Amino acid sequence: MSVRNAVRAMATAVGLMLTMIALVGAPAASAAPAPLAVRTIYYDASGAQEFQAAVNEGAAAWNKAVPTIQFKPATGAQATVRIYADDGWPRTYPGGFGRGTVYMGREAVVDGFYPPRIAAHELGHILSLPDNRNGRCDYLMSGHSSPTSCTSTTPHATEIAQVRQNAGGLATLAVREAGYTDCFVF
Repeated sequence: MSVRNAVRAMATAVGLMLTMIALVGAPAASAAPAPLAVRTIYYDASGAQEFQAAVNEGAAAWNKAVPTIQFKPATGAQATVRIYADDGWPRTYPGGFGRGTVYMGREAVVDGFYPPRIAAHELGHILSLPDNRNGRCDYLMSGHSSPTSCTSTTPHATEIAQVRQNAGGLATLAVREAGYTDCFVF
């Protein structure tokens, strides 16, 4: 097809679209936007022992920051996230967006890190966020590179935006392509 014919075809298509819009009419200005679907992620913290309240606080931080993704406590087969306590360092084994296993390691708490921040950080891995060792307290995913005095459980705006993007279904692929392994450590 020549350039001239391609331009004519495009002009014809645009003309047809404008005609259809004129015939059908524009959508009413008062139409309310459709509500966004909420994606629920069920977690089982029954094995988190003394960290159960910290896990609930970390989940609440994400629920507040990204209302379209809600962490809800559950037990049994409904839970796609399992959370345990152990004596090691906190870590997460993600299994795709909204799935995986978290270990709330006591070692970081002994070192002075704030348990709800640890929980929120590890749940960030469940949402397919990688570590960001920038040392800044305002970035939840900075993990142990931030000072032990940091008690913020609020995700940074860029982390929130990334979670929203990850929820679109390409999160696991993007994390693997970036060279991250299956294990994220606080």
